[in-house]
Amino acid sequence: MLSLARLRSSGLLLGLCALVGCSSNATPVGQKPVHPVRGEVLVNGKPAVGAFVLFIPALESANSPDPRPRATVGDDGSFRLSTYGTEDGAPAGDYLVTVTWPLDGRDDEDKLQGRYRDRAKSGLKATVKEGSNDIPAFKLK
Repeated sequence: MLSLARLRSSGLLLGLCALVGCSSNATPVGQKPVHPVRGEVLVNGKPAVGAFVLFIPALESANSPDPRPRATVGDDGSFRLSTYGTEDGAPAGDYLVTVTWPLDGRDDEDKLQGRYRDRAKSGLKATVKEGSNDIPAFKLK
């Protein structure tokens, strides 16, 4: 039989679990589940090191804005999307993609001259599915 002290401590433990959550895999309230996403950005066949990639939900509405996964391109041209935390991925869905590439760390100048800055004009799209995702490379000029 359980003693009264054990019942109290186990009740306290259950209460704490209910309050803070017991599973590290649980999606916090208000957040959509995310899935790992890896991709590449190449400009004229070379890595666009330091370029900023933004995924904008294709069906985003003003009444219910969805999160916008983002990433910075690494030395090898690859990126991993972050939505709520570092490289946690993106919610499943269709996205319009923008890419800007700051000139010498200056956000006001874009090496791509703004060609891929506007989601309606960039022509870049991607789909994130449940599970791990490898997005085809964005090959820019």
